[in-house]
Amino acid sequence: MPPTAKPDFPHRHNKDGSYDSICTVCLATVASLEAEEDLARFEATHVCNPMRLYQLGRETSPQHV
Repeated sequence: MPPTAKPDFPHRHNKDGSYDSICTVCLATVASLEAEEDLARFEATHVCNPMRLYQLGRETSPQHV
């Protein structure tokens, strides 16, 4: 079941200088890196875990929208 919502990925700047990329659909930390510009390649390949979406109650398949 392919997702219909394209997530945003806000970045969080951590005290240690690293950056986290957070998926707004499944709330997972997609990557945590020293260089913020390197987060994009992880964001481009991220696929939300269907079980995680189910647990969050955020089913995004067309039959549930």
